[in-house]
Amino acid sequence: MNFRFSDIQTLLSVAEKGSFRAAALALEVGQPAVSRRIRRLEDNIGVSLFERRSTGASLTNAGRQFTSQVRFLQAEFEAAVSSAQDAGVAREGSLCIGLIVSLSKGPYRNIVGALFEKHGSLDVCFAEAERGHLYTLLNQRRLDVVIAAGEPDSEIGDSFLIAREKLYLAVSDHHPWSGRDNLAWQEVRDATFIVSASEPGPEIGDYILQNTSDVGHAVDIRRHRLGREGIMTLVGLGRGVSLVADHWRGVQYPNVVFVPIGGDDESVPFSLTWRPDNDNPALRRFISLARIEAKRNGAHS
Repeated sequence: MNFRFSDIQTLLSVAEKGSFRAAALALEVGQPAVSRRIRRLEDNIGVSLFERRSTGASLTNAGRQFTSQVRFLQAEFEAAVSSAQDAGVAREGSLCIGLIVSLSKGPYRNIVGALFEKHGSLDVCFAEAERGHLYTLLNQRRLDVVIAAGEPDSEIGDSFLIAREKLYLAVSDHHPWSGRDNLAWQEVRDATFIVSASEPGPEIGDYILQNTSDVGHAVDIRRHRLGREGIMTLVGLGRGVSLVADHWRGVQYPNVVFVPIGGDDESVPFSLTWRPDNDNPALRRFISLARIEAKRNGAHS
């Protein structure tokens, strides 16, 4: 059997309008074309679909059964087309993002905000965990993408640099350093540093050690099983200082101020990583938005 989509549309229109003439007007074709299409359908099926009268056309018993099935198939077809179109524009899809960054301000908030603005019906989930665990989830396809500190790493997956960020020392507003415009690492080597025992705490601790330790000098780093808010609370209470990247400053904490630290050219890289075999359309659109943000920040991608 050779069915044409135009023939099916004509069948449904005639059934709805009750006449070949009205269907022709609705479809914006000539009445002979309507008659030709219906005749072609009837020849293919081998039964009459309509009873023709001078007052119009009515479905035969076979026509009613066939039309009922065709309407069901049409609804299924339209749903399939809509689903494909939605997937193509990242609607009614899903995206899972692993984070070792804050969305309080900066480029990562900009990317996610643009995603919500352009693809508001997309189902997005977020996960924060240890770096190794996030990359394990990425390899298992339980995460689509990971944003974390570090240079792009091709051994993990496809990756590019989103931004390089200035570092700040979080100190109590009563601390002598709170009014400074900038701090040098050698000035803070004897401070008590407070970091989280979980990500990104270990990485922050390593960075502090790299910049403050030397032979014969022990750096005082206190690790707590607290999140960012807990660490900042301790800083505000005068229990020590902590290190943050620029985007973490989007949240204000009681009695905490942020002072730039290091040289003018000192920064920390942040990259986006995903599996190259992940064909999720929503991921592709997220990557596209991230590349736009990376170019805005002067990062190469």
